[in-house]
Amino acid sequence: MGTLIHADIFFFVTTVAVIVVAIAFACVLFYLASVLRQVRDIAREVKEEAKLVRQDVGDARMKIRAEGFRMKHIFDFFSGMGARKRTSKKRS
Repeated sequence: MGTLIHADIFFFVTTVAVIVVAIAFACVLFYLASVLRQVRDIAREVKEEAKLVRQDVGDARMKIRAEGFRMKHIFDFFSGMGARKRTSKKRS
């Protein structure tokens, strides 16, 4: 009879432990999903900015090919990036 009581206590404690671990695991999954969502948004922004930088570099190459290398082209390239950066902060 004592063995049966020990088995019942063991199964009760095990059940409570499994429930606690399952709740903790669900919380971890919830926060992990939140972090992954933020990483996806950041990756999307980086991708958009990379496209814009690629366009700026392409424009600079076309100007250099058409008019030759001038310091003005480099200045225009970097000033254009700064202007775009300021406008993107106003949107947020």
